[in-house]
Amino acid sequence: WRHVHRLWKPMLWGGSLCLLGWGLVVTYRETAPLWREWLEVREVMVTGTLQVTRAEVLERLELTPQDTLLSVRPLLLAERVEAHPWIKHAEIGRIPPHTLSVTITERQPAAILRSASMLLLLDDEGRVLSVLSPGTEPDYPVLVGMDASRLMLGDAQSRQYAESGIRLAELVSRDVAGRPELDWSDPSNVVASIRGLRVQFGGSAFEEKWDRFRKLQPAIRLSAADARREIDLRFQNKVIIRERG
Repeated sequence: WRHVHRLWKPMLWGGSLCLLGWGLVVTYRETAPLWREWLEVREVMVTGTLQVTRAEVLERLELTPQDTLLSVRPLLLAERVEAHPWIKHAEIGRIPPHTLSVTITERQPAAILRSASMLLLLDDEGRVLSVLSPGTEPDYPVLVGMDASRLMLGDAQSRQYAESGIRLAELVSRDVAGRPELDWSDPSNVVASIRGLRVQFGGSAFEEKWDRFRKLQPAIRLSAADARREIDLRFQNKVIIRERG
């Protein structure tokens, strides 16, 4: 009897929990149609779009007539929407009783990749936003010497090169007015050209090298003579200026 007395409380608690669970299941089955009706997604509010259309966002969400504010998974929906090349971030929210909110942060164009086969519009992370038609090239910094097809496939190294090229273009543009062109044909020696001025940077430490040139020539003013010069920053602690023919 002593052993039975020790076991009756755990058995009672276990039985109570089973009854409670069974009751919740029955209640859910009985009330599920009401929950779906009360919280079904009837409206999707999309904000923050300029390049992306509302229809494109709805297509990416892949909502079904059975979806409710309780059944949808915001993180999964956000992943679907962020698969769009122009969308950098998507925030999904619930607004009871029937509205799903989608707040979009779009990617911003930052450069052009020009190759023999195609013209690509890139954002500041080196991601491909779109393929441009000939004659529709906007006025952004230009990258050349990269494999456009590898970048289209999302190759990590190609994207890293593109991102570095865009940052270098921004760096040079702070001091020299004009549209820079970055030649990445040889990653060990990236060459920047702007208004006829040609700068050899080598393969790394771009900011330090450009700052070295700026200290030598604090107020950069390009004249017709400057435009025929080549600046070589590849060697440590040196700034070599050559005249070009």
